Amino acid sequence: MDIRRFFLSRTTVITLIALLLAAVVAASLVPQAFLATPDQMVAWHRAYPSLVTLAGALGLHHVFTTPWFAGILLLALVSLTLSTAEQCRSAWRKTFAPAPAVEVGGMVQVGREELTALLRRRGYLPLASGETLRFVKHPWGYWGNAFLHGGMVAVIAASLLIALTQQRGSHTMFEGEVFSPTDPWAVEERGLLAGRLALPEPVRLDRVRLTFRPNHKVRQIASDLSFLPPGAPEHRATVEVNAMVSRRGIVVYQSTDAGDAFSVEFADPAGRSEIFRLPINHPESLEEAGYNDFRFPWSPLKLQAKYYVDAERKRIDSDRPLLVLRMMDDERETGRVTLTPGGTGTLGEYRVRLAGVQRWTTIIFVKLTGMSGVFLGFFLIVLGAALAFCTPPRELAATLAAPGWRVAWRTTRFGDFYRDEGEALLQELNGKGKP
Repeated sequence: MDIRRFFLSRTTVITLIALLLAAVVAASLVPQAFLATPDQMVAWHRAYPSLVTLAGALGLHHVFTTPWFAGILLLALVSLTLSTAEQCRSAWRKTFAPAPAVEVGGMVQVGREELTALLRRRGYLPLASGETLRFVKHPWGYWGNAFLHGGMVAVIAASLLIALTQQRGSHTMFEGEVFSPTDPWAVEERGLLAGRLALPEPVRLDRVRLTFRPNHKVRQIASDLSFLPPGAPEHRATVEVNAMVSRRGIVVYQSTDAGDAFSVEFADPAGRSEIFRLPINHPESLEEAGYNDFRFPWSPLKLQAKYYVDAERKRIDSDRPLLVLRMMDDERETGRVTLTPGGTGTLGEYRVRLAGVQRWTTIIFVKLTGMSGVFLGFFLIVLGAALAFCTPPRELAATLAAPGWRVAWRTTRFGDFYRDEGEALLQELNGKGKP
């Protein structure tokens, strides 16, 4: 079997489509490193320990940037390109090929000009002349499958370009913090041919704003950003969940992670002290707490933190949250302290102080090339489907046969639906129907 037949075979096409669907399903079932939190990754590893090695070997935590996914896209692109070429050739032949002589059909006794004029009034365009005339209503319907396949080629080609060149980075930012182009990303994902995503300018997080529903659930998260181009005025913009911002080729997204960051000072018995920031997601309500776990290089113990937005459980926008810290040795609690802003206490051997509270959030920066190709592809797919199913061509062939014409009518799709149209047209040609 030659290579062309291999790529055009139904088995190859179905196999490639199945592999692409399997990749999408795998990405939905296995947490993706760029989107999942560290806790979610750890929870998945604990839930499916037997799959950890396989997931690592196949790159299931970053499916869309793996070599095998790019390879499947490339094979699908080759197959669909060849198929599209075949569809275009077929559509061209159907549109402009001469009509074969009509051997079996009805006889009508009208002149060529009268026949052509009558059919034109009914939307039938003359596409072939000679001894056999060919008239087609909606000839663009022949190109439906070609446009549909071309749209799939555009989507696959754009997806392959994205898989090879995409650059993504996210960073947890605190109010007032400036993220510079040289700073490391908290989480980064890049295509096979892409380098590290470098911002064209520093970005400062000026403010994180949370709005709430009447039941105290978070309605919207918005971040006020300042872009700081060297030697030029700063540019301010607000990014919200589902409301991105584009800036110098970079698309900025607001994540759904946001809350309060607690600056806690730890002082050991020797008098040495250091301040750590503990970011915790905003609680779901006044009565519920937000949670996060932390580990520090100077201690083998785990610090469990939770907080309530209001120490008195009255205001969702309170500026006096309640922070509870627990030092854990595996499952055994070795110390606990409850703090409000400015408060102090003892946690194990450490003297702790809640020095301050500020908002934090995760901002996502993405640089993609090829999304316009995806949108164009979907447009062509919809257009092709509309042409194929909503405007099926109807053909009438007429062969000169004294004393008139032998005619035959057919439709390329939905014969039962359009049968009445064909019968009415033939009756009109015979002078039996109403014009």
